[in-house]
Amino acid sequence: MPPKNKKGKKMAMKKVRAAIKGLMQGEDTFEQAADKAFSELDTDGSGFLEKAELLDALNTLIGAEQDERAIPEKKFEKFFGKLDTDGDQKISKDEFKKLAKRLFKQLQKEEDSDEEEEEEDDD
Repeated sequence: MPPKNKKGKKMAMKKVRAAIKGLMQGEDTFEQAADKAFSELDTDGSGFLEKAELLDALNTLIGAEQDERAIPEKKFEKFFGKLDTDGDQKISKDEFKKLAKRLFKQLQKEEDSDEEEEEEDDD
């Protein structure tokens, strides 16, 4: 079961941030980074992210491939439904880029918030 406390959530978010930064390292633009990330996640080379590919990637990202911390199926189905805006049961590169852009903006906000908290703690 995933950590329910605030510290556990912060640790999980740090893993996500590190993974996203790792994907973006060495890339000149967000577009290039998103293209690279999509290509790495599209393990079968179909040009789309099928449910299994995305679920595996997310569970790997949070370090929960085959254990009790894995993303519950109902939650994943709901998440996938929000991403799959055209309802074709797969995520296109455009759908992925929209998600990546939203995630990156959210992570930037949280990172700024974390930095402010650290500065307050130093006072």
